[in-house]
Amino acid sequence: MVDQTHSPKSKTNLFLEQWGWLKGYNGAIFADDLVAAIIVTILLVPQSLAYALLAGLPPQVGIYVSIFPLIAYAIFGSSRVINVGPTAVISLMTAAAIAGLPEGTRLLSAAILALLTGGILLIGGLLKCGFIMNFVSRPVVSAYITGAALLIVFSQLKHVLGVEASGNTVFALFGELKVNAKNANIAAVLTGSAAIIILWSVRRYLAFGLVRLHVRSRTAKLIARTTPIIVVIGFILLSAGLNLSQTHNLRVVGTIPSGLPPFVFPRLGFAEFQSLLVPAIVIAIVAFVDSTSTAQELASRARGRIDANKELLGLGASNLVAGLTGGYPINGSMSRSAVNFAAGGKTPVVGIVVAIFMALTALFLTPILKALPLSVLAALIIVACFGLLDFKSLWRTWVYSRSDGITAVATFLAVLFLGVQWGVLIGVVLAMALHIKGTLQPHMPLVGRFPGTEHYRDADRFNVETNDHVKTLRIDESLYYANARYLEDKVAKLIVDNPNMTDLVLMCTAVNRIDASALSSLHEINKRLKRSEARLHFSDMQSRVKERLYRSDLLENLTGEIFLSQHEAMKALEPEPDWSQLSDHMDIH
Repeated sequence: MVDQTHSPKSKTNLFLEQWGWLKGYNGAIFADDLVAAIIVTILLVPQSLAYALLAGLPPQVGIYVSIFPLIAYAIFGSSRVINVGPTAVISLMTAAAIAGLPEGTRLLSAAILALLTGGILLIGGLLKCGFIMNFVSRPVVSAYITGAALLIVFSQLKHVLGVEASGNTVFALFGELKVNAKNANIAAVLTGSAAIIILWSVRRYLAFGLVRLHVRSRTAKLIARTTPIIVVIGFILLSAGLNLSQTHNLRVVGTIPSGLPPFVFPRLGFAEFQSLLVPAIVIAIVAFVDSTSTAQELASRARGRIDANKELLGLGASNLVAGLTGGYPINGSMSRSAVNFAAGGKTPVVGIVVAIFMALTALFLTPILKALPLSVLAALIIVACFGLLDFKSLWRTWVYSRSDGITAVATFLAVLFLGVQWGVLIGVVLAMALHIKGTLQPHMPLVGRFPGTEHYRDADRFNVETNDHVKTLRIDESLYYANARYLEDKVAKLIVDNPNMTDLVLMCTAVNRIDASALSSLHEINKRLKRSEARLHFSDMQSRVKERLYRSDLLENLTGEIFLSQHEAMKALEPEPDWSQLSDHMDIH
């Protein structure tokens, strides 16, 4: 018989699993996708220019990374609504990575950075490394994005003021801005400030005002999110009509080369490759975590799911294509993806249609953008970053968990004072270090019973019954090499403090694993109790842990027993009352 599980049918199943949305695709769905694509494109055109500016690259690069990479993600990614392309945080990280390189090589370096980022993500996807996302905690991500957003705001103030300022930290940027503020360009200040006020007001109040005018909530939000293109067009007309670049020395985008991006493999020396490897790893982690978080959030709203490993492949492929088409690293955009979802986008066809519209923009519309002031692009970035600032989350994290709060604050400060390239690394390392520290000395309280019940709780927190002869130590953590000796010390102190103890019960409700080092410690504890004429018992032990213990000789040498529950252990081990102390006289009335 032929094994059907490996027949061509299985390949069809794989095809449907990846592109299942093609089944039943029709004109009505395409109409929804087309409308969403138009709205996303309106948002993407000014953002692509602004984020290329933020990355320290020519404006056309932002358009380049918004064409073919979107098609690559549509083929390999798992999210139906995520929109990949240039984003604020990744653009800032790119700027920091290439800032120290010779100016003539920065464009090539950005493309190589995208290639390295794509390669790392692709390898991660092939090796099924989607679980890596679990190592980056939400407080770290939130604090990192807040710090990066604040740093971006500082970095764009130079365009609003019309002065020069460089640096990868708040100190460096603030110092140069303070020195050069006296040379501020009035036209830049007026256009930049006006754009910030208008864009912020539109973002904050327009949707609410439209709803008050009985416009549907969904429609009102879409209008508010796409209004910035009207603001941009207005400032382009103002700049061109008054010729502000000539009369008031206002910096503008200038001539943007028209045409599609070239397919070229960027080549630099080995030393440049080596210097970009660590930034590429950090960018890959941030891009993956940020994109996957957005994709998961939007998928949950539609009662769907995403595959983290396919996200790695999709982001890897899109970054590789970005590198081969003269671009720089990209990831999923939170704002554009939300607009896509709200506009009714149903499938990855939205990304393909957006790519077509951006290609048409590159071919025919770039001359229109020539007079766009850099101060207005900076205003777009600043207002977009206002939505990323989340100080409330930092405060809530600090109040709820001091260790998570320390991690979040350290990540935030590291981004501001050391640069974006160090923020995530410090946050991840610190979070893991504090987690390990927490497991080094796990909570191991003595427990007692609530009178008349079968419930056992911490003796130092509740008014419970305890026994001088039978002590119970509840272990609130798995036992492994890092905390095994702490358990030994805890038991040793218990033996010294309780000379009348005859039995010790280790209540293992939270113990999911006992490694070889912890097993050796349990052997030592068993011997030490035996020398002290006391027995060692276990209760509430999970069957999986118990099965593993049967592979060792601990249970053969165990002085006590393994009880199914703590109450069963206490019933078996509690000494009988001393009836001789009670009167045998019964007074019957």
